[in-house]
Amino acid sequence: MILTSLLVASALRPIGHIETIFQSKFGTPRQGGLAPDSRATLTLDPAAVGGDAAGALDGLSQYSHVWLIWGFHLHADAPARAKISPPILRGRKVGVFATRAPFRPNPFGLTLVGLDRVDGGTLHLSGVDLVSGSPVYDIKPYLAEWDAPRDPALVGQAGSAVSSLAADQQALRVVVSDSARAGIRGLGLARGGLIEDEAQLERVLTQCLASDPRPVYRWRKQQREGGAAEYDLNLDSICARCRFEEDGSVTVVSVAAAGS
Repeated sequence: MILTSLLVASALRPIGHIETIFQSKFGTPRQGGLAPDSRATLTLDPAAVGGDAAGALDGLSQYSHVWLIWGFHLHADAPARAKISPPILRGRKVGVFATRAPFRPNPFGLTLVGLDRVDGGTLHLSGVDLVSGSPVYDIKPYLAEWDAPRDPALVGQAGSAVSSLAADQQALRVVVSDSARAGIRGLGLARGGLIEDEAQLERVLTQCLASDPRPVYRWRKQQREGGAAEYDLNLDSICARCRFEEDGSVTVVSVAAAGS
């Protein structure tokens, strides 16, 4: 009762809003580890951390990874669901707490990301699965000796239908067309951005598409109707046109600056 009163009395507010290469839900990886070349920055709001953003991050640079506790802001008004159909299960439902789906009683996400460097009050991160603009509520260092079960036997016992299927799922074969590569070269990518060179962009495209970003309803529709289906994948200020083929492969048809 006392704890509940304290939580209500204290205003839950973000410590910052993350900037990532992902501009929409479609194409954002379901786990950050699926796209290790995805980059992000998180600049803390000094007012949310006692007036000293750099001070709040002092000592964090000694860690290789950090946990982000963040909000599914694009699902904030969505009703909570008791059972969820994760894309990996292709229509089969399990309890919401056996998944990491965004349709939750409280729309909080938890992601382990790589910490590339700390620059004053800003974190430079990699391996992210957050849409740009997502509110971040807390940061905690990853401690390998405590965050992973110490008994390897316990890890196997914790396996679920979802994790087992995820491990067995074959990655989609991604083909980057010659016209797409020409479009990538024409972007004039410059170092210092979240996508800073052609090789990184091609790797990120491949990583995001190989894990099949299509939601279940789109996958089902294509299974029923057959044929290829095309979608736009927006990364940073770049739009990639991608075609999901009947044979299970994906072709990156074209790449251009968004809006061009």
